[in-house]
Amino acid sequence: MPTVTTSSNLSRTELKSVAKKADAKLYYRSKDGDFALFEGDSRNVLRALKEANVEPNLIYADPPYNLSNGGISCQSGKMVSVNKGKWDVSKGPEADHEFVLSWLECCLNSLEKNGAVWVSGTHHIIFSVGFALQKLGAKLLNTVVWEKSA
Repeated sequence: MPTVTTSSNLSRTELKSVAKKADAKLYYRSKDGDFALFEGDSRNVLRALKEANVEPNLIYADPPYNLSNGGISCQSGKMVSVNKGKWDVSKGPEADHEFVLSWLECCLNSLEKNGAVWVSGTHHIIFSVGFALQKLGAKLLNTVVWEKSA
């Protein structure tokens, strides 16, 4: 399941209320209360946080890449499965893109005015993300490329 993290001054009780409203789980809260991690559908968590007047200034997303379709890859000279789970199975390009649009719209609607969204992705999903951001009216500032060696 996707996760949402937040930095806020909500009490543990308030955070649990947000989680309940989002049908999610308060997975972790720092001792000082400055950081919380939720497990559940990130769209529901973002909506519940917005209702609790929590507007993040940064959202980092690492969405499904939709690669778990029975394929294999080569890793360190060995054939390995690329199946991560049902959550990562493609439903086809149109349905996958609709999902990208839905979670990005929730992100953009929950951000504070000058907030930012950082998204990780492989070439399999990142172009859909870029197109969705443009369709939703986001301003694209930079693309950071991380070359991941073996």
